[in-house]
Amino acid sequence: MFSPVLREKGDSRMVYSTSLGFRIVFLVALLIILLSIASVPEGSFLSRLNPVSLTLIGICLFAVLYLERWIFDKKANLFEKNVGILLLYWRKRRPLDALRKVVFHEAGPKPVDGARLLIRTPRRIAVLSVVDRDDRKYRLDTARGGSVREMRRSAERLSAFCSIPLEEDADDAPSEARQ
Repeated sequence: MFSPVLREKGDSRMVYSTSLGFRIVFLVALLIILLSIASVPEGSFLSRLNPVSLTLIGICLFAVLYLERWIFDKKANLFEKNVGILLLYWRKRRPLDALRKVVFHEAGPKPVDGARLLIRTPRRIAVLSVVDRDDRKYRLDTARGGSVREMRRSAERLSAFCSIPLEEDADDAPSEARQ
């Protein structure tokens, strides 16, 4: 729900971006905060604002407007990163054909059947990146727990779309760390 989503935009473009669910959750939180402030009967709306509510409103508003988007466009031969808020963001562009590989790196203990029943075990973490011909690494996302499987599928789809190899590697924690 909060993880970025890989979407196909036609047959020549893919976009890995902030999910709609992420925006909706923070928009609902923002509306609840504003409605709770407006429901207080005494004083004007502005007089009811305090530093805590202003901070929460600011955080929610920033989260609703936050943009992190990676564009992979075959037609324009474009690999682009956009980061900022919806109308004010910076972009970094590279040619798509300069990408050499997709890297899916997974670390942490492998889940053991029944081990999570009574013992708290650390969750696996994964990083999705792309590497260009100059060995520059662009980290697209990091995931933990159940989101790792979805990220792996995104890595496979991205690799197939860009026609570049997918390199998967995993660091396994020693067996003592699993206990």
